[in-house]
Amino acid sequence: MESCVFCKIAAGSLPAEKVYEDDEMIVIPDKNPAAAIHLLFISKSHGEEFHSVDPGKLARMLGKVREKIAELKMAYRVAMNGMGATLVSNHLHIHLLEKVSADRPV
Repeated sequence: MESCVFCKIAAGSLPAEKVYEDDEMIVIPDKNPAAAIHLLFISKSHGEEFHSVDPGKLARMLGKVREKIAELKMAYRVAMNGMGATLVSNHLHIHLLEKVSADRPV
């Protein structure tokens, strides 16, 4: 979609540090991180929603999240956003954030 920031990043028309890319997704650091480590796993297809995305694709995206958790050896939080869930983009994406203790502000 022309106005979607995630579509522009996936297409390469907006710069982003791609940590990983394949035919279905890209992984980039969040531009406004809420933790020391904050990665976005972004579907390359616009408009996909958690409840309607192909289960195999969702499994592959979550598999990549698991790989990053193992690689980074960190305590973590995972959150998933899709249409209507965020002000940034109505585009399926998964957040992987380093977990912080209750006494440390995010």
